[in-house]
Formats: sequence, C-alpha cells, structure tokens
Amino acid sequence: MTKKQKKRRSDKKVMTKESLILKYLRESRHISMRKAGRIVGVSDSMISHAENGRMDLAPDFIMKVVTSYGYTYKEFLDFLNDKKDAPEHTLSECIEILKRLNPDKLRTVKTILESF
Repeated sequence: MTKKQKKRRSDKKVMTKESLILKYLRESRHISMRKAGRIVGVSDSMISHAENGRMDLAPDFIMKVVTSYGYTYKEFLDFLNDKKDAPEHTLSECIEILKRLNPDKLRTVKTILESF
C-alpha cells in the first residue's frame, strides 16, 4: 500500500452474524444481488459488501434492506438473537463440497440427487 492509498473498510473482511442473516433473508426470497440492489435502492456491490463482511452495518441500513425483502426488523432481530432458526447456507456449502469430490464420487452424488 502506498502512502497515498486510503485504508478502506471494504479491504477487510469481517463476517458477522448480521451479514450472514442478510444473505439468508435475500436468498430465502430468491432475490439476486442485482435485484436486491434495485429494490433496496443501493448498488449490488453494496449488497455484496454488506453480506460478505466488507462494510459496517448500521441499524438503519439493515432495516432498509430487511424491509425491502419483505421481512420486519423484529424478524431480523429474532434471527440475530436465535429466537428463529436461520438455515445455514446449505446450497453454497454443498457446492463447495461438490467441487472437492473426485469424478466417481460426484457420479454417485448425482445418482442420489436424481432420486429425489
């Protein structure tokens, strides 16, 4: 980093429970980051930064995002305080596992998935 470069919050990733919940809420409504940016009134990169721990999350920003997705701030707080269960990001976790499988195991998993 040169002397003139300014340190930015987006340079540092700090995953918080709040950011994970925002991602879950967006994904639960099947909203893309691009569409989320449009409905919230911010850029899709801001949504990405919020969900990936690259920005500080102010309560008013969280409320704006949450209500734009059709949830209440109380529901967000219930997820945050473990009063409601937010499923882990199962799809993304499964994709990461699938990427590590050798071709034989991947074919087996495919067969299992096709049986559902």
